[in-house]
Amino acid sequence: MSASSDNSQNGRVQVEEPALGSGRPRGGNLPERYSVKANGQDRVLTCLEAPNINVHIEAGLSFSASIAKKSPPGTIFVDGVAQCEPFMDHERQVYNLDHHEGCVRSFTLSACEQALVLYMKGLDLQNREWNIFANEPDLDTLLAIWIILNHARIARQDATQQRLLYALVRYEGIIDSLGLELKDLSALPPELMRKIQRVIDHLRGDEIALKKEGRWEKADYLTYTAAILHKIDQIFYKPSDFADYFGVEELARIDLTDQRIAAVVEADMGIYEIEPHLNKLYGNRLGVVFLKKGLKNYTVRQMDMFMPITLDEIYERLNFVDRAVKNRTLTNKWGGAADIGGSPRESGTRLSPAQIVQACQEAVRKPDLAQKTYRFGLTAALAAFIVLCAHIVHLIWNPTAWLGKPTLHPLLADPHFGLVLSLLLAAGLSLALVVDGRGWQYGWTRPIGSQWWVFLPAVLAGGVAGGAWAPTAWTVTKEWGFMIALGLVGMPLAVEILFRALTHGLLAQYGRIQRYDTRWFISWPNLGSTLLFMGFALSLLLWGQGQFTLNTLKIVSCFLGALLMGLSLAMVRERSQSIWPAVCFHMLASGAAFLMPLFL
Repeated sequence: MSASSDNSQNGRVQVEEPALGSGRPRGGNLPERYSVKANGQDRVLTCLEAPNINVHIEAGLSFSASIAKKSPPGTIFVDGVAQCEPFMDHERQVYNLDHHEGCVRSFTLSACEQALVLYMKGLDLQNREWNIFANEPDLDTLLAIWIILNHARIARQDATQQRLLYALVRYEGIIDSLGLELKDLSALPPELMRKIQRVIDHLRGDEIALKKEGRWEKADYLTYTAAILHKIDQIFYKPSDFADYFGVEELARIDLTDQRIAAVVEADMGIYEIEPHLNKLYGNRLGVVFLKKGLKNYTVRQMDMFMPITLDEIYERLNFVDRAVKNRTLTNKWGGAADIGGSPRESGTRLSPAQIVQACQEAVRKPDLAQKTYRFGLTAALAAFIVLCAHIVHLIWNPTAWLGKPTLHPLLADPHFGLVLSLLLAAGLSLALVVDGRGWQYGWTRPIGSQWWVFLPAVLAGGVAGGAWAPTAWTVTKEWGFMIALGLVGMPLAVEILFRALTHGLLAQYGRIQRYDTRWFISWPNLGSTLLFMGFALSLLLWGQGQFTLNTLKIVSCFLGALLMGLSLAMVRERSQSIWPAVCFHMLASGAAFLMPLFL
């Protein structure tokens, strides 16, 4: 390739221009496409035009051969970060672009040349999320990263521009692998070789300066990489190349299915204007997009109309987790049509971009039977531990001996007081530990709506049948203080906190429940909390005063009563979105159960 031929190609990139003539940038107003941001606990570098590719560069970072070859799909190791031979695992899409270990360095292409080969061979860099790992941003590494991040724009460059890139990569590869003394192996014309050498000197200027000052090892490699990648942009691009560029910044993304993702983006455009640009960035992988408009407001659009769910289910999950919503009103919540909608209009959302896409994934990936069983098992273990502790306290309760006060009030000295008190304290403490500022998800809020009143007769029937705890001895002996303090107030409050707040709330974190404005159905958290409540009711019946007694009729009646009462109270809790109606209904059911022996 001669200098004259470069000059004759429509003026797009000419060697006499400052880019290759002096190493100075061609375009002074190119967009800053590279940024460093947090990705979980890590810092990564991303390109606005390749948001699915994350670059990790950390001094001293290394991976053993076994770990590198078992890395997650979509992993690219660059220039020595993987301690093994270069390899290409196309089946798992894991690559090691290296020419250090396990190879003859003199016969092996450099990392940037290997990256160029992967690109020219047609590696699909848009089909998934990719992670690039390196441990030092030398020019060989940076050129490899630039090629990967700019794969879409390289494909749109004209032949002259592409050949210029190939020449730079080949020349740098020869120098990095074999040294300057063999640079003639690049077979470039002498004049072009001198000009490309000036470009390389320009790109390595900051690196050389940092090494001379002894600050290279302590430099912020990601920030340095972003700056040098922008310098490379200035060599190969000019402002007119970005006439169709819009600064679409990805704030968060997550996999919804194997083929679809959800993303949160920010741009100075409307949702319909941005769609063509999103198609360029993500291809057909984008299932749902959230466009940030302002500090707390988002527009949401379902890009793939053939996804197994609509936005309605995503709205429901967002409203469940959003602290700004709490699903309390008809207007201030996530909502809209089945294919386009937005965040709460009055207050905006309090969810971060990462929390938004996480909620979106939870709506799409409904828990299967194994996950539900595992979650139920953990919740059941917690509830059983609390109930067991309460029964143990009931057996050993003797405050008169502990305090040395034989005249202690009979109510306080009764073992049932210890049972109720320990149950209430344990359930309340456990709830306080898990609520994490999301009390409304556990029913710890005022009730809403009125449809739940329809379940009062069922709750009363279930309580009288045996679902409510009501020792008949207190009715016979007219122990009104015991009945009121323990039977009508203490036990209903403790039981509802344990089963309709704590256990139901834990199960609802991974299961859909009713709301005051949704259709009627029996949810999985309803069934799960009811099963646990039935077990508790049976334990009270069988445990008694510390001795197991068997009465088939009472057991069946208690079983059916607890089933009816549990299902009904859970429906009340879900339709009212609060445990307090359930507490009141439980108190009324206990009162009915205490009074029933008086009429028999």
